[in-house]
Amino acid sequence: MTGGLMLLCVALFTMAETKSAVPDAVEAQQFLIRDSSGKLRGAMGVTQDGAVGLNLEDSSGRTRVTVDLAADGTPGIDLFDKDGNVRATIALGEAGEPGVGLYGPGGHLRTSLDIPAAKTPGLAFYRTDGTPAWGVP
Repeated sequence: MTGGLMLLCVALFTMAETKSAVPDAVEAQQFLIRDSSGKLRGAMGVTQDGAVGLNLEDSSGRTRVTVDLAADGTPGIDLFDKDGNVRATIALGEAGEPGVGLYGPGGHLRTSLDIPAAKTPGLAFYRTDGTPAWGVP
């Protein structure tokens, strides 16, 4: 009985000394995010061409937000409506020039604000069919 009690004490002491450490890193080429029912709600990973991205989906499985870094290093964020159409984009070009695009429900560009390579800011508005309506410069 005494031996068993001593063994139990040693085991408890050993468990108290053992750290319940969180790992310093978790590595993978892709991470999947699932809800409590197991449905895929998002993913983060690296594609074969070297791009890396985060994709978030709504409860119906439609992509609503993407954040990506292309293989050439250009970052971008896209927002999608409930029908899967891109509605807003924020991105940087290869030289770091910023751009914002707002899209209509049909997927046509409706408004853009950017600073092209010439370093002159531009603002443009487009009709519902995507044809230019007004812009400066």
